Amino acid sequence: MRARLRWLVVALLVAVLSTGAWLIKGSFDARRRAEQNRIVVDMLPNVAQRIQNFHRVKVDNGRKVWEVSARDAQYLEGEQVVVVDAPLLDVYLADGRTVSLHGDAGKVFLKDRELQRVDITGSVEAQLGDYAVFADTVQYEADDGVIVAPGRVRITGSDFEMLGDRMKVNVADQRLMLSERVQTTLRPRT
Repeated sequence: MRARLRWLVVALLVAVLSTGAWLIKGSFDARRRAEQNRIVVDMLPNVAQRIQNFHRVKVDNGRKVWEVSARDAQYLEGEQVVVVDAPLLDVYLADGRTVSLHGDAGKVFLKDRELQRVDITGSVEAQLGDYAVFADTVQYEADDGVIVAPGRVRITGSDFEMLGDRMKVNVADQRLMLSERVQTTLRPRT
């Protein structure tokens, strides 16, 4: 009987030790998987959100100030940047006029959830009142209320066409400046 009792105690001790070893191994495996997942997440781009039909509006005292929309967007939280596809930016002036910019792709730069700058690239077209502006790249600086096109620009109106490099537009004043290689073609009114 003592021998049986010894065998029973030894069997229970082996079972307890085996169960403890199995639980410790499971804990180590879970830690290893969590570490591997953390490494994989760290290697992924810093995309916090993917948004279809992206749309943001700033309203001040009941009046729209600006509106940004795009087909698709990816919000990069760490950089406070929204990468957008087919962006459209509308800037609403105090006198009721609207300045519109659209292109193939772009980036919306935010600072504390406020619009800081919008970069639009690829077949950019801007509507400035009665004038159309065409460029490869355009930046809108929200704080200064300025549109800048660093490269070649073509501006058309009902009776003229203007080509030049390095355009800067003060949006509120509707003042436009071309810095280099300016050519103007005037057409007679009919």
